[in-house]
Amino acid sequence: MGIDSYPEAFHPIFRSSYPIFLRYSRLPFCFEAFIVCDSAIMAITRLPIWQQWLVHALVLWLGMELSDALSYSYQVYREGPYLINPDGSSVTAWQRFMNHNYRQGLWAVMAVGTLLVELNYHLIFRKKSIRFFLISTGLGSVGFTVLLAYFNQWKFGGLPNPIGEPTLVVAAYSLGYALLRQYIQQRVDQTQQQIQLTNAELHALKAHINPHFFFNTLNTLYGTALLEQAEQTAQSIEQLASIMRYTVDRSRNDLVSVAEELTFITDYVQLQKLRLPVRENIQIQTELTYDEKPTQIAPLLLLPLVENAFKYGIRMDEPCFITLRLSVQQQELELVIENSLFPRRNDQPGLGTGLVNTKKRLSLLYPDKHQLSVQSLADRYFVHLHLTLH
Repeated sequence: MGIDSYPEAFHPIFRSSYPIFLRYSRLPFCFEAFIVCDSAIMAITRLPIWQQWLVHALVLWLGMELSDALSYSYQVYREGPYLINPDGSSVTAWQRFMNHNYRQGLWAVMAVGTLLVELNYHLIFRKKSIRFFLISTGLGSVGFTVLLAYFNQWKFGGLPNPIGEPTLVVAAYSLGYALLRQYIQQRVDQTQQQIQLTNAELHALKAHINPHFFFNTLNTLYGTALLEQAEQTAQSIEQLASIMRYTVDRSRNDLVSVAEELTFITDYVQLQKLRLPVRENIQIQTELTYDEKPTQIAPLLLLPLVENAFKYGIRMDEPCFITLRLSVQQQELELVIENSLFPRRNDQPGLGTGLVNTKKRLSLLYPDKHQLSVQSLADRYFVHLHLTLH
């Protein structure tokens, strides 16, 4: 008679009342395999969900089969053959493997179970509240073990399997898997942030071409302007030198003081005003307030927003305006910019580049600590930034 006719001849785990999926009790092996292959999992997270599911099912299935084969071989080595076929021969590891997957359908159980775990993670854990996830995990675990219990009863006969402990095991696996994936996702996000920040630093360094020559030249022009008693020119040169020194030196820091950033913005606005003619059709109003409490901010964070206002909100031959209000109180920054908006010429780039870069920096450096709103009307442009500082 074939081996399939004698399920009682196998290891007692196959004769227990637990569903097929739970009879191995070797889940730690699977988690250890995930941790050891951490770099591989980081690559898997970029695959489509259905591919992640297939990899998950395959790894779990192979892990259980390998763990069972090693355990059985070790027991046979220590105690001798203890599972015997009807013909008197010892049950081999290959026979156990065939029984698991042909007679008991372990591969199908793994496929269904991991599919439910993956869907629970992607659709519930990542998008809903933790309470909703726990409820979903509990209900899904109960439903899965109940179906397996009735499947075992239908296929092998006997009384219905108890579902208490198996449900806890399935729920614990689903929860552990979600937490592990969350940890790996955080590592992936941190790596991507580091890459983006490194690229930004490299671009900034490429722009710092021979700064010493530039500063020495500005110092010479500043001294010449003082000798010629051109005080306004000297002041402008000093402000330009301050801006360039801040851009070169302080932009390499992760954080700078708010006082330094506000000084930089003030110098930038003053130089922008200086280059514009004094005309009634050009109106520029600025209001900067700071409570002087020591606070830090990412360098050059506000510059693209202010720069865009001057770049796209001013025309020499048409009525135009810029209103800038910047306030820092109790480590809360409020920036409101309103400026004229004109139809874009064909040779003029769009408004989005500086704004997109600023949004990326805010998302990287101040996640959940900022609100940035932009509104574009027919003749004016609004920017409102609220930021909780360090």
